[in-house]
Amino acid sequence: MKRWNYRAQGSLEYLFMIAVALVIVLIVFRVATGLSTPHTIMLNVDPQGMTHPVDDSGKFKVEAWLEDNGDGTYKVEYRIWALKERLNGAKVELVCFGDPQHVAGLGLIEHEGVLEPVNYWANYWTPVPREAFPCQVQFIVWTEGLG
Repeated sequence: MKRWNYRAQGSLEYLFMIAVALVIVLIVFRVATGLSTPHTIMLNVDPQGMTHPVDDSGKFKVEAWLEDNGDGTYKVEYRIWALKERLNGAKVELVCFGDPQHVAGLGLIEHEGVLEPVNYWANYWTPVPREAFPCQVQFIVWTEGLG
């Protein structure tokens, strides 16, 4: 009779170890899927070329463009699209390599929270005088997961 008790006790120990291992795997999976990966993108904007630069990774897309205000200044606009994955935030900054003295609203723009596909965050800087160009719109975008 005692021999049966030892076998049952061993079986319970194995079941307990399997349960603990499954809990550990579940915790690791939850932590890994909750992590965010930062992506840095820089788009150049200049009234000389008046291009509409776009960077499309497939998971998300960033774009920037200029609108002429008609008075020697420009509006620098951008958009961050969540295409196939949720985005966990973004930081955007306009860096001007000319004379940025009269550029309104310079500084970091933060987009917080979660952006679900297919939606976008957008904002702009204006007036940006011609003397401030060339400029660069610098993005840091966080995607879900490890890459």
